[in-house]
Amino acid sequence: MRIAVTGAAGLLGQWVLDRARRAGHEVVAVDLPAVVRTVQGQDSGGGPRWRGADLTVLDDVRAALAGVSAVVHLGALTSPNAAPEPEVHRTNVEATYNVLLAAEEHGVASVCTASSINAIGGLYSPRPRYDYFPLDEEHPSYCEDAYGLSKWIGEQQSSAFARRRPGVPFSALRFHALREDARAAAQAPESDPEARWRDLWGWTSFDSAAAACLLALRREAPGHAVYHVVASTTMCAVPSEELARRFYPEVPSRAPLPGVTGFYRGDKALAELGWDAHDEHPSIGAAER
Repeated sequence: MRIAVTGAAGLLGQWVLDRARRAGHEVVAVDLPAVVRTVQGQDSGGGPRWRGADLTVLDDVRAALAGVSAVVHLGALTSPNAAPEPEVHRTNVEATYNVLLAAEEHGVASVCTASSINAIGGLYSPRPRYDYFPLDEEHPSYCEDAYGLSKWIGEQQSSAFARRRPGVPFSALRFHALREDARAAAQAPESDPEARWRDLWGWTSFDSAAAACLLALRREAPGHAVYHVVASTTMCAVPSEELARRFYPEVPSRAPLPGVTGFYRGDKALAELGWDAHDEHPSIGAAER
């Protein structure tokens, strides 16, 4: 496939570019024009084809997605503190809409968008609301901040475009606190139980997140779907059931959380994408090629 990756110069974008190329795909790397000029100035040759685009400008996006067969949309402001809240909301919502519209106009055959577990509400909520543990993709959204709201709206945009294009797969992947691996997660300041109680001590490895993107592009079933792409364990050494009792005594459990089991269910991503939440560094298989 010829795959466009927006936000390609970002941390996850670089992992997706590398994995896609190793899987045998042709990659079109999309980022802001100033970023692209810098990257191209450092490129010794042999890398992906770079295209500069402001994703909030529809004509830029149309040009960036011309000639591709799939798109992984990662370009976004990644927290409510990255810019004034109205700018975070506007940028992320407009960018996602423009990517979905340009993909439709070009007949792009598969679309993967980066969402976030904060589409439910979590890290940026003063007191998050959770109705049950572990969380599945059907859990209601109680987000309060501009970033989480923009990600929730992005999921609704994906669903709307899927209704317009019923034969195309649209996958929204909810990532969480990207890290190199479990060791890096355990050593992060956020591994302190007091530090990340709002978003349940979750994390995702860059390698497995990149794999999920490619697997989503190969999803055979059409339509819109949301997936939790979160590691099977927390980044905290305290047992999960103890954490639940300590920080969320009012939240009922629908399933046991033995050891350091994560609070986000990954069985839907396993069943429909073949993505395994237990594998931090998955090998590139036939389903990604």
